[in-house]
Amino acid sequence: MTWHDYGEIRERVRIVDLLEELGWQATKTRGAQLRGSCPLPGCRSATTLARPSPSQWTFSVQSDRNIYRCFRCGSEGSVLDLWSAYR
Repeated sequence: MTWHDYGEIRERVRIVDLLEELGWQATKTRGAQLRGSCPLPGCRSATTLARPSPSQWTFSVQSDRNIYRCFRCGSEGSVLDLWSAYR
């Protein structure tokens, strides 16, 4: 696989679709920004709380740019980076 192939995958696979497959749901939205608890294994974000407080919205997704960042565990990047961190 070439770097070009990775670029094509990043463009074709929407991060919100991957997050939906992982069972993640945003607890707050503002335009293209989605926020909630981090879905990554090992992150100490409050993933088990039914109603997290704003201080626990550590995971941010920019759906229009197809990127994410967790302010708790430091993971960030594209949809491929998210998949790699999750697996």
